[in-house]
Amino acid sequence: MSETPPSRSLEEAIFADRLALVAMALFAVYLISVLAFVLPPRLLDSLWQLSSIKVAVEAAPIPLIGLALLHLAAYLSPGNILIQRRREALARLAILVSLGFLFIVPLQAYAVWTSFSQSNSAANREQANATERAEEVRQIIQQANSVADLQKRLLALQRPDMQISLNPDKFPSIPLPQLKRQLLFRVDEAENQFKSRVAPIDTATSERITRESFRIMISSVAFAIAFAALAQRKNSIVPFLVEVPDLLAPLTAVLRPRRAETGQISDGMPFQNSASKREAEFLASLAPPEEEEPPNL
Repeated sequence: MSETPPSRSLEEAIFADRLALVAMALFAVYLISVLAFVLPPRLLDSLWQLSSIKVAVEAAPIPLIGLALLHLAAYLSPGNILIQRRREALARLAILVSLGFLFIVPLQAYAVWTSFSQSNSAANREQANATERAEEVRQIIQQANSVADLQKRLLALQRPDMQISLNPDKFPSIPLPQLKRQLLFRVDEAENQFKSRVAPIDTATSERITRESFRIMISSVAFAIAFAALAQRKNSIVPFLVEVPDLLAPLTAVLRPRRAETGQISDGMPFQNSASKREAEFLASLAPPEEEEPPNL
């Protein structure tokens, strides 16, 4: 036995309420997850920028699904004013979200470049300081004229970035030339160990970060398109993605070189024509032309 229309409408209204509730829960989960990771903000820290962008992009399917469910709920229950208002408000907010995901592309590229530059500069600076410090120790070792003088000079040079293990009990039993050779070897070893800890970013790590950055940027563009498809301006009946060419038409007209006036009609689409008007004109063009009545003789 088929369901009656009132029963069917009631089921659709209940199902629409459930979808709207799930959508709002997804929005809350995404907002809490992202804020818990990015707070407190460190806007000038490139590592914070990279990690924040990664979290925002990788969790983007959550609000995208939520917005799609909210659209579906509004479609199933057109008489529910609360759902309709939520859909309209979040559809307008999705415009900013779409533009934000587009902005992530240059921000990600800048953050990666800044991170590489700062890391390599710091590593090169630390390695240069270690080389300078090691050369200073080598000169002191070579200039020492006795074991006691050598021990006194080396103990005065101990620093966190250049440690040389000393055993004063063995100094008197080791000839000075042999002691110098041992200490010079330890200086070289300490210098190499310190430089290995502060080495610049290697090729493998650089390639891995670059591939990850391209993945983030491509995903950001895809999410920008998806949110634009679900976004909608106020008092508009078409998605924001459909209106983008019309919104960019004035800019395109300014950047395009002006054609010489030849009396021909321009093939450009005027900005004033909305998507609904263009659709009506297209449907009207499909209708067969009306036959003209022959003149009366």
